[in-house]
Amino acid sequence: MLHLQAEVQPRAFKMIEEFSGQFIKIKNYCEEHNLISQRTVVIVALSGGIDSIYLLHFFIWLQQRKVYNLDLVAAHLNHQIREEADRDQAFVEKLCSELNIPLFTKRVDVPSLAEQRQKGEEEAGRFARYTFFAELVENMQKEKSYTDYDIKVALGHHQDDLAESVVLNIGRGTGLAGLSTLRIQENYLIRPLLCISKREIKELVTEQNWQWVEDHTNQSDFYLRNRIRNHLLPVWSETVGYEIKPLIARMAYNLNEAEDALFWTKNKVFHECIIEETILSLKKVKQLPRALFKHVIDQWVQSKVPGKMLSHSQFEQLWQIVHGEHGNKLINVGDGIKIKRYKARLMLLQE
Repeated sequence: MLHLQAEVQPRAFKMIEEFSGQFIKIKNYCEEHNLISQRTVVIVALSGGIDSIYLLHFFIWLQQRKVYNLDLVAAHLNHQIREEADRDQAFVEKLCSELNIPLFTKRVDVPSLAEQRQKGEEEAGRFARYTFFAELVENMQKEKSYTDYDIKVALGHHQDDLAESVVLNIGRGTGLAGLSTLRIQENYLIRPLLCISKREIKELVTEQNWQWVEDHTNQSDFYLRNRIRNHLLPVWSETVGYEIKPLIARMAYNLNEAEDALFWTKNKVFHECIIEETILSLKKVKQLPRALFKHVIDQWVQSKVPGKMLSHSQFEQLWQIVHGEHGNKLINVGDGIKIKRYKARLMLLQE
């Protein structure tokens, strides 16, 4: 259940200074990528950690300067994973009460959700957070007072997070999507801090004496992401003689543009290959390079089973069937879906 914290009288909050241009840099980044329009509701994902506190103060700074007609609210998910989860929620509630910022909170038993979904707690927590954000956006879109407003959810991912995610995905044998992860904007989700490093965040928050809560699991080598952050990336930077994380982040941004071009091409090619909803032209799919072939097949299959993707071995088998000399072959790709080559067609069969 969503809970909206009651409003109280704010403490006196002084005008935030420019901070050596850091916030101006983020403001320019937002403008460059059209993250915020003139009439915007920004929902700050506020965990209470240092990154989210920095993000909140940036938007307070932006609101104070009246650059935009900006409404600011916060959202906190109590995941009930760590013993400190209730402490984190209490901290966020107190802070938003003092700043007179409306706060939406929700409690989700993520360990139980992980067991129910047969996923790890990290994936279940991510699912719970994004479900929470989607609920908030949907509810706000129904409010008459926000009819003419864009509604955005601001996430505190920064440059270091982006580099860590890219390296993590490389270790999983990712494709282009995994290398262009953590996009600047995905529908209503925005990441204004991707132009800022963790070091810059720590320096400013410490200098300004802003309070935050620390997640002790961030230092634990139990989690692969932490081992990448605490060991692999520092050794990589030391080995090459310069800081590697900004360059990995730049690569991810460049690959975002490549993926966008591929997405546009894929949609165009898909419509050229399709004969009917469940039938593709064998002749046309045979002419596709492997990357486009995979995208067309994924889009085709997902039209029947959303989120369904062929495994590497299934894709290889289908590639061989399409390019073989003899037809009338069938492959079962699971979830009640079979793909059949029949004469000059590729057919999608659903049980």
